[in-house]
Amino acid sequence: MWAGHGPRRRPSTWVRGRVGARPRSLVYLEAIESERPWLSEKRSPGPFLEERGALAQGRMLVVEVANGRSLVWGAEAVQALRERLGVGGRTVGALPRGPRQNSRLGLPLLLMPEEARLLAEIGAVTLVSAPRPDPRQHDLALAAFKLQQDQSFREQSTLAAEARETRRRELLDKIAEGQAAKRQRLEPESGAAGGSQEAGGSRAAEGSDPEDDQASGEPEGTVLSSSQPSNEVAPLPRSALLVQLATARPRPVKARPLDWRVQSKDWPHAGRPAHELRYSIYKDLWEHGFFLSGAGKFGGDFLVYPGDPLRFHAHYIAQCWAPEDPIPLQDLVSAGRLGTSVRKTLLLCSPQPDGKVVYTSLQWASLQ
Repeated sequence: MWAGHGPRRRPSTWVRGRVGARPRSLVYLEAIESERPWLSEKRSPGPFLEERGALAQGRMLVVEVANGRSLVWGAEAVQALRERLGVGGRTVGALPRGPRQNSRLGLPLLLMPEEARLLAEIGAVTLVSAPRPDPRQHDLALAAFKLQQDQSFREQSTLAAEARETRRRELLDKIAEGQAAKRQRLEPESGAAGGSQEAGGSRAAEGSDPEDDQASGEPEGTVLSSSQPSNEVAPLPRSALLVQLATARPRPVKARPLDWRVQSKDWPHAGRPAHELRYSIYKDLWEHGFFLSGAGKFGGDFLVYPGDPLRFHAHYIAQCWAPEDPIPLQDLVSAGRLGTSVRKTLLLCSPQPDGKVVYTSLQWASLQ
């Protein structure tokens, strides 16, 4: 890759280590093995096990696993995982009042395989494999759901009618006062117009036929007034039906515990080299007190946050590499430039045979 057009010049991409002068007026990569202060002291899982004991006083947190996806359905469980165990996950459900948008999502919470395994390994949650629905029971379940909806609609219609009637009685005095004031405003106008029309009205009355009045179908003495309130309550439309959405659901009766050490249809990650690589790095960063989330759209494996992602921006884009894997220079350059463009540092992570993880930070900078 060469800078500019025309004659060939010095390469505009440099990989620099600890030794060597910086090239001037060139875009370069800076790859330095970092000795970060936050790597000097590890956080022990002991405090998290104490938190686990506090969480499990009533019941153990349950994570349902199906086809490799780990889901948390309880709002309290999601809050406890985030605040006490430093596991945020990602919400994937629709909000009750905003089902047709994806900028803000709700329950359930989707955990990464590394998050689910870590929580199960420290004993904070129980992984269960929920039974799959029987297609033969689909019609019965649908009929039961419709019956429940009809019953709820009848109950809501009754409550709406009672609330409407109660409100009408509360406003009855105000309605009567408003009608009286309206009649007072109309009386002077009707008196002035009545004098001019009295003669013509008497002649019209003399020429009118009593049989015509009877044919009109209106009894004598009937006064039509559109201002009188109606005692009838408008029925509740079906579109106004409130649907109850549960924020948690009980543990399935037929659910069976799932062993994350054994590969299965619901947990296909066990024994895979890619999963073992990612998990070793995830666990090491988690033990150092970081929050982690997926970084697929940033070209990495994890986004590394110094605290809760609701309060902080990510500082690092972590890429997981085995020690023996070669890193293509083109991928290195693109990852470094992407990380710098989003104001994050690329972190190359490689676990060693002795269990330690080596971190290399890489930034893209430009000299004037």
